[in-house]
Amino acid sequence: MENKTVKKYMVMSKFKGQDRFMLEKQFINRHSADYYANLMTEEKDYKDIEYFLFEQSVAYHHKDNVDDDGIPF
Repeated sequence: MENKTVKKYMVMSKFKGQDRFMLEKQFINRHSADYYANLMTEEKDYKDIEYFLFEQSVAYHHKDNVDDDGIPF
């Protein structure tokens, strides 16, 4: 398997009043994720939709790389 750049920034959406997030798109940098979220917010395709940025902070399959709290990163 070839090494691919990790897309660790995820833009997710959620309708107001709902308790579940939906994955919109993933990005390799925060700038692109912010730009995408701003475009989607301006487009207003759906009423009462909110956008959120999530960033990968833990890679559970890399247990040998831990921070000071003992949490894998």
